[in-house]
Amino acid sequence: MAYAGRMTWRVAVAGIHIESGTFTPLRSRQRDFFTLRGEEMRSRYPFLSTPEFSPIQLQPLAHFRAMPGGMIAAEEYAAMKQEILDRLLGLEEPPHAFYFDVHGAMTVEGLDDAEADLLEAIRRHLPADAIVTCSQDLHGNVSARLVASVDLITTYRTAPHVDWMETRERALCLLLRALREGCLPALAYVPIPVLVSGEMSSTEYEPGASLYAPLAEESRAEGIWDVSLWVGYAWADQARSGAAAIALADDGERARAMAEAIARRYWEAREDFVFSSPAGSFEECWARVLASEKRPYFLSDAGDNPTAGAAGDVTDTLARVIRANAVWEKKRAVIFASIPDATACQLMHEAGVGATVTVDLGGKLDPVHGQALSLTGKVMALIAGEDAQAVLRVETVDVIVSAGRRPYHLREDYLRLGLDPAMSDATIVKIGYLEPELKAMARAHELVLSPGGVRADFWNLPYEQRRRPLFPFEKDFAWEPSALVKVGRKMS
Repeated sequence: MAYAGRMTWRVAVAGIHIESGTFTPLRSRQRDFFTLRGEEMRSRYPFLSTPEFSPIQLQPLAHFRAMPGGMIAAEEYAAMKQEILDRLLGLEEPPHAFYFDVHGAMTVEGLDDAEADLLEAIRRHLPADAIVTCSQDLHGNVSARLVASVDLITTYRTAPHVDWMETRERALCLLLRALREGCLPALAYVPIPVLVSGEMSSTEYEPGASLYAPLAEESRAEGIWDVSLWVGYAWADQARSGAAAIALADDGERARAMAEAIARRYWEAREDFVFSSPAGSFEECWARVLASEKRPYFLSDAGDNPTAGAAGDVTDTLARVIRANAVWEKKRAVIFASIPDATACQLMHEAGVGATVTVDLGGKLDPVHGQALSLTGKVMALIAGEDAQAVLRVETVDVIVSAGRRPYHLREDYLRLGLDPAMSDATIVKIGYLEPELKAMARAHELVLSPGGVRADFWNLPYEQRRRPLFPFEKDFAWEPSALVKVGRKMS
């Protein structure tokens, strides 16, 4: 396929985008994915309408994106994979390039490296000289096997993630540069034997802030195309789980030196990774809430955070706050967000606002880490429809019950239900580090080291397949970065 002298290039794009863990019994299925097919996918890439990207003739295939969850059931993954392949084979003209638009922490039953499996299958149906670019979340897990199938790759540089669109654009800018120049850069990859949880990896705090701050400037260094640093995803028991650094450069030695420098910097900071907020058991965190005059006060039910892959219906923290409420001299107004339970939500809708109901709440999606909790309370608010929700007041604790798994990251999520964290004594939310809007509201924040599929103190989970040695499981070992280098090449 000739590249020299071309003015436009056909670029196919597809992906399965999910962060999925192995420590929850929850399984992700195709119905959990928001699916865009064909021209619908252009909404993911609005920047393609600008003159800069006019040389790209997009060939959108299919994109599946889901909220983080458990492993994808094998047959469900197979169906999504086959649809992508069928659409690729159905193109009228073969693509010059392919954009692999994924998260990077997908886990599938029976597969050790799902992204690599998917991309290898796609590669087999691309022209031999087609170029592959990829973008990922910095909480992806990058393997040597995946690197073997990509030519260009980049990742987010912020957590919480505010640069997701910028990263997609960068992935296609790199591709466009390669196509225009008719060459591929060298790629140097360094896996780093360090694993940290999302609650330790915010780029708004140290050491993440200092580790990520230089990357933009380093990407502009002489001879460098791009640099990337992955924290990894802690809640997948796989050999690929961990941090990684990648550099793209004009030549292999520049790429190697840059990737190894970034990796060494990360390794030297490994003992500086700590929770971004005070952390402890519920009882320890709650004692600090009671002793403080700061309001609003947020607590993260971190071990059962659905936006990191947990089920979200573990009731341990909810049970503890309600038991504590029973002995308070001065009752606190508490919001608990949330427990997904379709049966309980329906019962509350049938009863109506103002009714007193008894529900067996939670413990259905993840019975491994907690059981159903029987609660009697008053229905305070209802939202009908596909995103059905309800509020159950148990004394002074307002428990949000949703029909499905969903986050509560925005103040509007609460206001729609007649609740306001700004007016509450405490808001307990199933999350890790606070997303920007909640963080802006919070006067104080505690991280509850609660049970669940993504517990923040992940070193207490039963790993079997992880690499060894791996910090912080093993601490007394020496390590020097050594890059795997793919040489660049000219294209005909």
